[in-house]
Amino acid sequence: MSTVRSLVRRSQLVSFFVLTFALCWGLGAALKGTPILAPDASFISGVLIAALTVIALTDGRAGLKDLGHRMLRWRVPPIWYAVVFVLPVLIVGATLALLSLFGGAPLDWTKQPSVASVVIYFAIFMLLPVGAPVAEEIGWRGLALPRLLVGRSALTASLILGVIWAVWHLPVVLSTPELRVPVPFMLAVVPLSILTTWIFLHTRSSVFIAILFHAWFDVVLISGLGMVATTNAAMMWWILAAVQVTLAVIVVAIWGPDLVRKPSATEPARSDAVAAT
Repeated sequence: MSTVRSLVRRSQLVSFFVLTFALCWGLGAALKGTPILAPDASFISGVLIAALTVIALTDGRAGLKDLGHRMLRWRVPPIWYAVVFVLPVLIVGATLALLSLFGGAPLDWTKQPSVASVVIYFAIFMLLPVGAPVAEEIGWRGLALPRLLVGRSALTASLILGVIWAVWHLPVVLSTPELRVPVPFMLAVVPLSILTTWIFLHTRSSVFIAILFHAWFDVVLISGLGMVATTNAAMMWWILAAVQVTLAVIVVAIWGPDLVRKPSATEPARSDAVAAT
């Protein structure tokens, strides 16, 4: 056991990523007898299991306690709650508007979800332990991102995590390629990683806020996607990817590769801007 712990401690990120893919793709696929596992609770929970295992082996109870604190860290500047809830609406809204502008079929407003449905979906995404937002964010932002940020710019860390996050989604896109068109879907994940890191760094490394953003983004995207004609799915994903790339470029242009504004020589540093505990 000590040998395994030492190996994991020396290569925490590699251990997490290998274990994640082994659990999500390998073990689950073997148990189901399929070459690649279609997305379900067992697929998504692999990220959670891998993250908790690596944290337990490397940082022990203190690491798990720190993760718990960050999962409950809701006291952040109010402006970032506005960003969390408004940004997905802007992204999906712009995508649907451009879809119509570029000749897509009219949206089917009869398929617009009710307010009750939106609330139920959002509650499920926020509360289900093995759901995509909770299980994923514990791994991607709870474990991987803080370690990737060591010795790297936030942009570089986000790009590395974004590529891995996109590849991890491969079973998702292959299970319903007519709904989630593989290439643009996976391309869209990378700029979303940058935007999520930007929010993460301005909310004191809050995993709760990362889960909140992920959950609300999924709800808004599902709501919009349901109104798009199946024949326009590819166009919609390409436009979504372009919108997210544009926003990520704007964020990097304004905040720089560290995704946070550094105080000027005459401006006192704000200790609460990106404190990571």
